[in-house]
Amino acid sequence: MEKDDKETKSKFPIVLIIVGIILGLIIAFISAVSIKATSDKNFCGMCHTMQPMVDAYKMDVHGGAGKHGMEVKCVDCHLPHDNTMNYLLSKIQTGFHDIYAQNFYDLDKIDWEEKRKHREHFVYDSACIACHTNLEESTMSNLKAFKGHRAYFAGTTDKKCVSCHENVGHKNLGLHLPKQKNVK
Repeated sequence: MEKDDKETKSKFPIVLIIVGIILGLIIAFISAVSIKATSDKNFCGMCHTMQPMVDAYKMDVHGGAGKHGMEVKCVDCHLPHDNTMNYLLSKIQTGFHDIYAQNFYDLDKIDWEEKRKHREHFVYDSACIACHTNLEESTMSNLKAFKGHRAYFAGTTDKKCVSCHENVGHKNLGLHLPKQKNVK
């Protein structure tokens, strides 16, 4: 009887480790599927308030339009790419904010044109640079592009990519946005 207890006790840590690994893999798989499923225009466009952004995005080169178009996901631009933890925390924070806004804000009072003036707060340079990795090198051979990006790469400006490229990702967004009602 004593021998059975010792065998059971010696197997317990191994069983615990195996169960822990299996649970960890299941959680990792569910997390990866969830992150992917909540990252594109289909998910982000589920809220009717985002439909104008989705429509403008589809017309943009980043939405796949045109000969050189390439479809990028919403999170490719609207989440930071400096490190994984910041990406995930920002995704969670943004998601909860959007759910709260969708359910508790007076959506007709949102002034989207005014929000566009603060685009530097919800479009990240780390996202731009993640795709445009050779931007600095490629602008060296184009004098006009070099002049426009010189201060950015020298670190002598506070401007962000979207400070100058204000319509990037959403072609003619202003044409798709609802007109602000004079609500008091």
